[in-house]
Amino acid sequence: MIKLFDKTLDTITGPSDNNENSFNYYQKSNRKDIEIIRKTIEDWFLLYPKSEKIELKNRFKKDMDSAFYELFLYQMFKKLGFIIKIHPTLQNSRKRPDFLIEKDGIQSYVEAKVCYDKSQEEMAFERRKNQFFDNINKVKIYGFSLRIAELDFKTNKQPSVKKLILKIEKEIEKLDPKVLTYEMEILGFEGCPNIYYENEDFQIKIQPIPLEDSQRHILNVNPIGMFPIETFWGDGKEALRDSIIKKANRYGKVNIPYLICINALGKKTRDQIDVESAIWGSLKYTFSDFNNIENGTMSRETDGVFFNSGKKQLTNVSGIFVSKVFPSNVPSAKYWIYENPFAINKLDFEKLNLIYNIIDNKERVGVTGENLDEILNIPKRWLDE
Repeated sequence: MIKLFDKTLDTITGPSDNNENSFNYYQKSNRKDIEIIRKTIEDWFLLYPKSEKIELKNRFKKDMDSAFYELFLYQMFKKLGFIIKIHPTLQNSRKRPDFLIEKDGIQSYVEAKVCYDKSQEEMAFERRKNQFFDNINKVKIYGFSLRIAELDFKTNKQPSVKKLILKIEKEIEKLDPKVLTYEMEILGFEGCPNIYYENEDFQIKIQPIPLEDSQRHILNVNPIGMFPIETFWGDGKEALRDSIIKKANRYGKVNIPYLICINALGKKTRDQIDVESAIWGSLKYTFSDFNNIENGTMSRETDGVFFNSGKKQLTNVSGIFVSKVFPSNVPSAKYWIYENPFAINKLDFEKLNLIYNIIDNKERVGVTGENLDEILNIPKRWLDE
């Protein structure tokens, strides 16, 4: 029998490294919550078609996010009572969608995609930054954690941190954690000393934070306790919109309904407001009198995926399923479904038994359905077991 996670004596204790391969961590972690997640995913994998298991397992090892999302969708539609065919053939394309689902006389192709709301350059920078943090975590210090207060990369190189580590270890040896704890109680982070370091590749400011008495003689194996505050402009609308359009145009015209499923894992796509800005159009506030701005009205630009620049769009797409699901939040994950009012092939969303949104008499209407904990039969506090 093919299993997704192989038994191993090589275990990982505690949290993962910043650049840790996700599959490797889930396979080797000895944390109780990860064990619960691992067993759940393994149970799902057991129900996956035997002929597809090796290919899916290989993809889990390379890109766990996308492979997990497909397995999640397979399990969800299975629990909803659908018969599922993986990678069905199409009449007008050599490409194959992820699934064909069938139930109660309805059919639909289903295509899955993960959206990170970052460009390839931004993701490359994220990996470089994570590797930088992982290298700093190799510092050997007792009694302290580290707060990265400021960080600025000057080049695109992966910088060496050997000299920085030596400086951190040397500076922390001079500190008395009891005195520093007292100063922090009065001044907060202003009471922390600053360790500055700069070379041709980066500059950084680090603050040592004293640990509790019981931990002061234990080597801190993951000393970075606080990372720089990450800020960004805008939302994830454009990335989400681009992901939908790419999938919409992948197969050309199809003769049955077509549902696109996007897992919005990026930090910019926060909630339903961001999602609906991509689906229905950006929110705008309009008013006619500068003296009565408070009497303005909210409306939407015509830049959504279904209606854009005065034209109906993506008529080959029946609807969009947007989720924000991770292995750790499965039963409480948010999802939103939107019917394309201009779709050529209409999908009977009522038979999905999911919460969905439609246009009814020019008004957007939400229709109730089941939440993921009910569908998957997983309690929301599942990791508290």
